[in-house]
Amino acid sequence: MKKSIILVLGILFVMFNPIMTVSASTLPEASTDFYVYDEADIVDSEVENFILNVNRNYENKDEQPQIVVAAVESLDGLSVEEYATELFTKWEIGQEDSDNGVLLLISESDREIRIEVGYGLEGAITDASAGRMIDSQMDALGADDYSTAVEGIFTNIAQSVNEEYGYDQEEILGFVPEPQESSSDSENNYWIILVVLILFVGRFIGGNRGGRGRGGGFGGGYYGGFGGGSSNGGSSGSFGGGGMSGGGGSSRGF
Repeated sequence: MKKSIILVLGILFVMFNPIMTVSASTLPEASTDFYVYDEADIVDSEVENFILNVNRNYENKDEQPQIVVAAVESLDGLSVEEYATELFTKWEIGQEDSDNGVLLLISESDREIRIEVGYGLEGAITDASAGRMIDSQMDALGADDYSTAVEGIFTNIAQSVNEEYGYDQEEILGFVPEPQESSSDSENNYWIILVVLILFVGRFIGGNRGGRGRGGGFGGGYYGGFGGGSSNGGSSGSFGGGGMSGGGGSSRGF
């Protein structure tokens, strides 16, 4: 009887703890240079060098944020959220005292991508902004142009980290990014355009009611976009600093 109870409890433990039984044996070790792990071999050397160079620039900063790109062949049955959280924790991305790491994870066979953000950068990279970063590269991802997608998303993450810490964009990235409008500015523009339209329509209707002729015109435009990005660095360039995932970020299938 006791053996049967133990057996049942063991089965239930396995059933309700799949992450522990699967992830422990399948999660890869970090690469020797830490910042880029390309098991799937889908990112070209120029983009990998860009990621490494940006991260090494962060190594010279007091905060030493870390942004790691991992391209795996498969999630081995885990969800992309589970895999990213487990990998982030295992590699200890970001510094222990500030949890300022970011993981960009891509699974080639599962066609899933996620930005996982450490606690210390959740204000700089919100779930919504992380989603916009991925969405901006969905065409490239859909065409299997992973190098373009990774470079674009990584650059956006780096820009956000630079803004958070007040880093010079050109010093870190090696170029001055195009000015981008924040999402809040975009929302403000919607309201401005709406108010102008209401005033214009009101004047038009009022003119007709008064029997006067109408004239004039209306012009307007909308410039949309988002800013943000991150790059990673570490004190040694070969291992994580002890950071933890905050559970924030965003995922997409492509």
